[in-house]
Amino acid sequence: MTARPLLLVGTVVLTLSQLVIAKQEISVRELSLTADQTTAAATNHRVARMISEGRLVVSRVTEDTMVAGRVHERLAQRHEGLPVFGGEIVRQIENGTVRTVFGKVYENIQVAVTPTVLAEDAVRLATSMAGEGATSGAPTLGVLPMSDQYVLAWQVPVRSLRDLEHVFVDAASGVILRRKSKIRRQFEDIGLGRGVLNDEKKVVARRTATDFETFDVLRPGPIITFDFAGSTQRLNAWISRSVLNPSDTARDADNVWSDGAVVDAHVYQGFSYDYYFKRFARRGIDDANSPVTTIVHPLARADIGQYDDDTINTFIMNALYISGERTLIFGDGDGRLFDYFSAALDVVAHEWTHGVTEYGSNLNYEDESGALNESFSDIMGTAAEFMFQEAGSGSQRADWLVGEDIVKTGGPLRSMSDPASLGYPDHYLLRRFIGTDFDSGGIHINSSIPNHAFYLAVNGGRNRVSGLTVQGIGVANMERMERIFYRAFVYFLTPNARFSDARAATLAAATELFGGGSNEFQQLQQAWTAVGVN
Repeated sequence: MTARPLLLVGTVVLTLSQLVIAKQEISVRELSLTADQTTAAATNHRVARMISEGRLVVSRVTEDTMVAGRVHERLAQRHEGLPVFGGEIVRQIENGTVRTVFGKVYENIQVAVTPTVLAEDAVRLATSMAGEGATSGAPTLGVLPMSDQYVLAWQVPVRSLRDLEHVFVDAASGVILRRKSKIRRQFEDIGLGRGVLNDEKKVVARRTATDFETFDVLRPGPIITFDFAGSTQRLNAWISRSVLNPSDTARDADNVWSDGAVVDAHVYQGFSYDYYFKRFARRGIDDANSPVTTIVHPLARADIGQYDDDTINTFIMNALYISGERTLIFGDGDGRLFDYFSAALDVVAHEWTHGVTEYGSNLNYEDESGALNESFSDIMGTAAEFMFQEAGSGSQRADWLVGEDIVKTGGPLRSMSDPASLGYPDHYLLRRFIGTDFDSGGIHINSSIPNHAFYLAVNGGRNRVSGLTVQGIGVANMERMERIFYRAFVYFLTPNARFSDARAATLAAATELFGGGSNEFQQLQQAWTAVGVN
C-alpha cells in the first residue's frame, strides 16, 4: 500500500528533472507594477510608454460584473514582437480613467530573436521527452525568464499518456529548459441518487431512447459527467488523444442513481456553477458558459496494486483540474485512507476554482503564485460549503477544514483556522520549499498562509506566531470577503503574483467595494499583517 501522498486536491504537476546549461549571465529584473486608485495615474504613465513602444499589447478585455462601467484590460509583454512568458499587466479602467494597475514585467531583456533550433526540431525534442505516443500542438517562440537569465525558447504543448504539459525548449541549443504540467487538478429529467456518504440528492439527467445520462443543461453552461469505470484503456485514450465517447457518459436505466461517486461529482459540479453565478454573476468556469466535463473512476481502487506510485497518486489518490480542457477528474481513493474524492463539496468546488483561476489571473503553478492558486481554490471551496451546507462539525457540514469528508483515516487535508495543527505554516516566516521541485515549491503547503489570512479576516482570532489578534467581520458577513478575494484573484492578479501582491490586490478590491475606511478593509489589512504578509 502506498504512503499517503502530499499532492492532494489540485492541478497535478509531476516531479521532473530539468537540465540547464551554462549561458552568458544576463541580469533578470522583474518589475512589479502595483498601484491602487491613489497611485494608478503615475504608474500608468510607465505602462502607456511600454504600450507605445510595443512592449505591452492588449490580450483581453473583460467587462466588470461587480462594479458597473468598469473593464479589466490585460496586457501581455512582448520583446521585439515575441511573447515574454509570464510578463503581464492588468489595468482597471472606468470611462477612460485607469483606476488600478497590477502585474509584473521583465526589464533589461537582451535576447536575439532568431532561433537556431527550428520549430519542427523543438517539437521533436519536446515529444521525445514525453515518451512513446506523445503528440504536440503548434509551438510558440518567446522569451523565457529564468532565475538568472533570459532565454529564447520554444513553448511546445505536449500531450502524452499521463500528462498534458508545456515543454520549453532552448531555441539555441535544443536543451529542455522547463516542463510545466497543465493538469493543475433540453429534455431533462430530475432523478434521485445517493451520494458516497448515503445522502439523497437530486440528479439532473438527460433522457435518451434507452436510459438516462448525466448531461445537465438546465444550467446555461452544460455539465457532463463521464464514468471511465476504472478502465486503463479509456483513461489512456483520453489523456493521449482527448477522446471522450458518448458511451462513456455515466448512465442509469431508471434515473435512480446508485453510484455515489457519480452522483456527488455531477451534483456538486452543479453546486459549484450555482455558487459562482449567485455570488459573482459568473457564467461557468470560463465566464462564457462553455461546457465542463467531469471524469469519475479514472482507475479503480480495486486495481490499485497494478499501478506504480505516480499513477496511484495522480489518478486514484487525487482530484485534478486539467488546464486548457475545462475537465475535472476525481479519483476513487484507496478506501482506507481516502474515500471517493468527489464525495466532498469543497473538493469539487476547489477543482472548479482552478478553472476560474485559469481564465482569470492564470496564476503560475509554482512557488508563491502556485500557493495563491491553491489557496484561492481552498477559500472558494470553503465558501461554497457555507452557501449550501449547514455550519457545524462532522460530515457534510460547512467548516474551516479542507477535504474532511473524504478522509477516512487521520485528519483533514488542511485547516484554515489552525494550519499548524496539521503541520502547515501559519505565518510568512514559516513558508517552505520555495524554489525547489518539492510540491512545485510548496504550493499545497504554503497555501495555508493566505488561507489563514482569509479565516482571520472573516472569523477573527489570534495568529500564534505574530501574536496579533484580528476581530474579523463575522461569518454572517463572509460574502463580503468572498467578493473581495474573487475580485482580486480574478481581475487584479497576474501569473507571477506573490503573497505581497495578493495583499495589495485584495486591499484594493476592499477599497473599491466597501471603502478604504471600511471594517472589511481594516480587518483584511490586519489579517494579512497577522500572518506576516506585508
